[in-house]
Amino acid sequence: MIIRLLERHELDTIWQIDRSEVIDAIYTLKDGGLVLNPDQREVNGWKPGTVESQQPEVYPCFDRGGAIIGMFDNDKLVGFACVDSEPFGANNDQRQLKWLYVSSNYRKQGAGKRLLDEAKSIACKQGASYLYISATPSKNTVEFYMRHGAILAEHPDPKLLALEPNDIHLLCPVK
Repeated sequence: MIIRLLERHELDTIWQIDRSEVIDAIYTLKDGGLVLNPDQREVNGWKPGTVESQQPEVYPCFDRGGAIIGMFDNDKLVGFACVDSEPFGANNDQRQLKWLYVSSNYRKQGAGKRLLDEAKSIACKQGASYLYISATPSKNTVEFYMRHGAILAEHPDPKLLALEPNDIHLLCPVK
C-alpha cells in the first residue's frame, strides 16, 4: 500500500471509506481521567449528515495548505488523514488532526499507524510540536492514539470542545 498527498480533484473520494465498526465500550472524562464504560453499538458507515456537514471543511482546509493524505491499495483509497496547516494552541505549536479514518477491512494491519506517522511528520515540517486530536470516544479509537503517544489534553481547545463535547481531546507529540 502506498501513502501520498491527495490532489484537490480527489477530495470527494474520502467519503468512500468504509468506517463501519462494532463498538463495545466508550471513554468518558471524569475528574481529569478516563473512565471506560460498556456501550454496545454498531456503526454502519457515516452518520447521516456527516458528509454534508464535513464536506464544506475539506476544500478550505486543503486550499489553506492543509495536507490530506490517502492510503491506497492499488487504486482503491482505503484510508486518509488530514492535518490542518493553521497554527493551533496557546503556543501555536499544535496542528489539528482533523480526520483519520481507515476502512474496516484494513484495520489492525498497520494502516492507521502509517497514516498517523505521516501526519506527525507533516505537522513537524509545519513547525508543530503536537497534533491536537479530538477523538471519537470509542475504546478502539482512544486506545489507538494513546498507544502511539497521545496524552489527554490538559486544556482542551474551547471551540473544539464545544463542537465535540463527548470527544476525548488529546495531544500527540510529533517528534
